[in-house]
Amino acid sequence: MHQKPILEIAGVSKSFPGVKALSKVDLDIYPGQVHVLLGENGAGKSTLIKIISGVYTRDEGIIKLNGREVFFNNPRQALNAGISVIHQELSVIPDLTVAENIFLGREPRLQRTGFIDKKRMYSEAGRLLESMGVKINPRAVIRDLNTADRQMVEIARAVSQNSSIVIMDEPTSSLSENEVEALFGVIERLKSENVAIIYISHRLKEITSIGDVVTILRDGCVVKTVKIKDIDENQMIALMVGREITKFYYKSEVPSTGEIVLEVKNYTRRGAFEDVSFALKKGEILGVAGLIGAGRTEVMRAVFGADKVDRGECIYNGKPVRFATPQQAINAGIGFIPEDRRNQGLLLSKSVRENISLASLFPNSSKGFVDFKWEKNVAKEYIAMLRIKTPDENAVTKNLSGGNQQKVVIAKWLAARSKILIMDEPTRGIDVNAKAEIYAIMKNFVENGGSIIMVSSELPEILGVSDRIMVMREGRVAGIIDAQGATEKDIMHLASISSN
Repeated sequence: MHQKPILEIAGVSKSFPGVKALSKVDLDIYPGQVHVLLGENGAGKSTLIKIISGVYTRDEGIIKLNGREVFFNNPRQALNAGISVIHQELSVIPDLTVAENIFLGREPRLQRTGFIDKKRMYSEAGRLLESMGVKINPRAVIRDLNTADRQMVEIARAVSQNSSIVIMDEPTSSLSENEVEALFGVIERLKSENVAIIYISHRLKEITSIGDVVTILRDGCVVKTVKIKDIDENQMIALMVGREITKFYYKSEVPSTGEIVLEVKNYTRRGAFEDVSFALKKGEILGVAGLIGAGRTEVMRAVFGADKVDRGECIYNGKPVRFATPQQAINAGIGFIPEDRRNQGLLLSKSVRENISLASLFPNSSKGFVDFKWEKNVAKEYIAMLRIKTPDENAVTKNLSGGNQQKVVIAKWLAARSKILIMDEPTRGIDVNAKAEIYAIMKNFVENGGSIIMVSSELPEILGVSDRIMVMREGRVAGIIDAQGATEKDIMHLASISSN
C-alpha cells in the first residue's frame, strides 16, 4: 500500500432540513486502489461523493488533497483539482455527438483560428473508446444510443480528463456482462496508472471482484473500513443493515390457477423484435431475461401501448385488444414500472402524494376537480402499506432514496387497482434491504390475484422471484422455462447461443 493517501477526509458532517446525512465521516483514499463505498440507499454515500466533488459544501470537517486542505464550491473546481465523477444519473447531452460529449468544455482547438478542431476531436474520441474496448461511433448522436452505450460515453468522458481520482457511482447499473468486463479492464488500467478510484455499487459480487478496500456506511456514519479480502458478502450485508437478512427472495405460496390473463401472439415491431409469443397466468411472476439489446423493454412498451407493433395480437382476459396508448392499458388495469424511474416513472419535483395519486386521479375526481381528501388518504394508506420512508405525504419525491422512490412508483399502480404489473428492472440501483421489501410487495400482489411480468438483468433475481422465465435473444423468444430447477447457466445458454 502507498504510504500517503491522495485524499483524506476527517470528521466531515452534512445536514439537510430534518435529516443528518453525514456524521463525522473519516476516510482515506490511496492512489492505485479501488475504494468501495457500500451502504443502503440513504446511508450517505451520494452525499459524501457530492461533497468530495464540489456539488455540496460540508458543514464541518476537513478534506485534504495531496496533503493540502481543499474547499470546493462547485464541481468545476473539483475537476480542475483532478477529481472526476461518473454519476448514476447520466449527464450526457442527448443532442450532441459522442465525441462532443466526451470533450465538452475542453474541445481541442485549431491554433490559428481558435475554432474547434473537429477532426482531432473525433479521432481522439475514437482512440479513447477503442482503448476501452468499446464499439461506439464517435460521430453518433447520444439520443440514438441505448442506455448502456450512453453509460460508456459517460465513463469515457471521466477517463479522458486524466484525473488523479475517479468517482464511479453505480457505473454498471445499465451495462451487460461484456460491457462490465470492458469497464473492469478500464479500472485495472487506471489502477496501473496510479489513479485512485472511489466505487459505489449495490452488486456485492462485483465489489468482491474489483475492490481493494471497502468502507461501509449506515445512517450517515462509517461502520467499518476493511480490506475486501478480509470480509465476505454476508458480513457486508449485516454491517449495512445492522442485522442479518434471513429471507431475501420471496415466492408466492398460493398456487396459480393456470388461468391465462394476458396472451401475446407473434408480436413484431420491425428492427426491435419479431414473432414474440408468451402467456401470463393469474397469480404468477413471469421473469423476462436476456442480454441488453435483446428487445425485452421494447416488447413490454408495445404491450403497454407506448410503442406500436407492425403485426401480432394481444388477448387480455379472453378478449382481443390492441392498446393504442398507455392510457388505454391503464384503464384496462395494467401498470408499467419503467427501467428509468427518475425520468419516466416519477414527477420528481412533485410531492409523494401527487405521484401516488397520478394514475387514478380521473376516476376519483368530480367535474374535473381533484378530491384532495381522497388523494391525501390514499397516499397515507400506501405510504404505510409499503413502508415508504418519507417525512409525510407532502415531501418532494426527489428527496427520497432510490428504494423509496421505486416504492412510490409501485404505490401509484397499486392505488390505480392494477391487475397486471409490468416491472422493468424493478430493483436497479436499490440496496439489499429495499430489494427484499420490494420482493415482499410483489409476492403479496400475486398472492392477491395480480400478475407480474418482471424484466431483469440480474440472474439471481430472475431465478429467486419468478415462477417461469422467458429468455429473449436478438428480438426473439429463445425459450420459456420453469424457474424451479433452472440455473444461471441455463438462462445464459439460451440468451447467448447464436440464432442460426
